[in-house]
Parts: sequence; structure tokens; C-alpha cells
Amino acid sequence: MRAFAEDGHVLGRWRSGAEHRTPVRRAAVARDFNTDPLADGERRVALETYLDRHVDGPCAPVLRAVREGRWPLDGAQQALVLDALAWQVVRTQAFRSFDEQVGRQLFPALWASEAVGFCEERLGRPLSDAERMEVFWTAVRTAPGPSVVADPRSALRAMIRAFERTRDVLTVPGRRLVVLRSAEPMLVLGDSGVALRRKDGTFCLTPPLLPETVEVFAPLSPTCLLISTPRAHYRPHQGLTRRIAAKANAGAAAWCQDAVYRLPSMPWPAQLRLTGAPLEIRPPRLTAVPTQQRPGPAPAHPGIRRSELRALLDQFTFTPADQPSVPGASGRA
Repeated sequence: MRAFAEDGHVLGRWRSGAEHRTPVRRAAVARDFNTDPLADGERRVALETYLDRHVDGPCAPVLRAVREGRWPLDGAQQALVLDALAWQVVRTQAFRSFDEQVGRQLFPALWASEAVGFCEERLGRPLSDAERMEVFWTAVRTAPGPSVVADPRSALRAMIRAFERTRDVLTVPGRRLVVLRSAEPMLVLGDSGVALRRKDGTFCLTPPLLPETVEVFAPLSPTCLLISTPRAHYRPHQGLTRRIAAKANAGAAAWCQDAVYRLPSMPWPAQLRLTGAPLEIRPPRLTAVPTQQRPGPAPAHPGIRRSELRALLDQFTFTPADQPSVPGASGRA
């Protein structure tokens, strides 16, 4: 964000069209966004501490080097850049909105599936095909909101799990990092930091969020664009063209949650428009067929490879209430 500032300020444009000169320290800030709502002390900010020590701190000098023209990077530096890109995809309000929208869209079907099993358990017999369908669709229509089973830590778990999957997408064979530069400021920065552009040129959320053909646009400054791409048509020696800058700016506008920021002295790009609302997931088309087959094993998340992230995931999964109490326990073990 500081790379887009002058005198410590950026110029932000909101979806209403209003513009405000904003101090960098207050731009794109969401209070308590990564804090653990069920912990105290250092454990409450454990994720923020991890991001500071393992992501923001180590990545900052590498990204600064890229902005200053030191390219290509060595293997260790490139690994840090990939970490930064993957985290930037999942640590934003845009990703959290995606996660919440998925929950809202899928919850009625999950609720209805449980309702079928509940009815069979109460009746003590299997339902007929017609009965199963009647119970299922009635439960879909009357399902409550997902808040009835809300878990205040679920967003933090989703972010950690999505980071490693995103990192894997960014390292598939054939994908590369490209840096494009311009002599004059042309790029704006959305409050999501990066934008995901599909092969067809759209910036929509689904389906799925991260296909292997997706391009990740990451403006590092008004004159420097980092792209993760599986395509080979970019020509770094030609620099950052106005056409490519327009694509990156369109992505920043599409993927922002609230605002887009730019240098105060830079005019708003011609033809760039902010829509009235952030990206939304298209409602799924739900179909169901009766079956008397016993359900298979429940799907499981892939294991988390990094030990520090596994420890965070454990913290965000278990609470003191989950631990068995020992009647009559004293201070001595």
C-alpha cells in the first residue's frame, strides 16, 4: 500500500463513487479480522503473529526488490513471493465473503440431508423413495440460516486450509511469474491486493475459485505488475502496456470489497467502473435422487504440511470446552 502513497496517503474510491484521501495505516483495514474470538492473550493474535513473522516480514524485502527491478529471483526468494501471493488470495474480505456465500448456498442441502436421516431414526425404519424426496425438499425450503450452527472460528480455519491449496495451484508445472513495468503510473490497487482472472477474461468467483488456468494479478506499485500465469504470451521486454494495465485495473475493481486505491496525483483510469456490489457466487442448481445406499466415508480435508499452521488449525478447532473435565481435580497431577 505504501508504494501507492504520496506523503503517507492514498486516494480511495468507494463503490458509491465518493473519493477520500486516506492515511496508509487506515486504508483497507478490518478490525480484529484475523483474531481468535475464543482465546485470550497471545493466543488471541496467534494468526496475526504468524503472518507477521512468516509472511509479511520475510516477504517485504523481496517484494521491494522486485519493485526496484531486481529480477529474476533466486529459488528461496521466489518461494517467499509465492507464499505472499497465496496468502493475499485467502486473507482478504473477498475470500471471506466467498467462504460465507458458499456456506449460505450449501447449507439448505446439508440441512435437508440430515433431516432425512433424522426422520428415519425417529421412525425406526427406512423411508420410501417418495418419502425421502418429500422430507428432503421440505427441509430445503424451510431450512434456517447457517447461523444456527455458526462457528466463529470457521473463517480462520478456511483461510489456513485454502492457503496450501492456493500455494499448490501457483506451483503447478508450466506456471510462471512475470514482472511488467511502465515508465508512468498506470495501476490502481484494490483492497483485496490481488485479482484472479479466468481464461475467458472474466473475474467471477465461480466455478471453481482457483482453476489451474487462472491468472493472478498483483500490482506491486503504480508502475510494477506481478503476474502468476500459465500462459506464455507476456513479453517483459515490451513492458506494462496500457492494455494489460487496463486488465489489471479491471481486476482490482472487480475483486475489491469496498474500495480501490491509487496515487493521489494519478487520475482515475478512463473507462474503469466500480460496480454497486462485490462479487457474488451464482446460486447452484440443486438436484436430488432417492437412494437407500449407506453413505460413504465423510470427505476429509488434506493434511496441513507446515507445522506452525497445523498448530494454528488445532487452536482454531478445539476449545477448552472440548477437553474432558476431571471431577475433583486439584492443582497436583
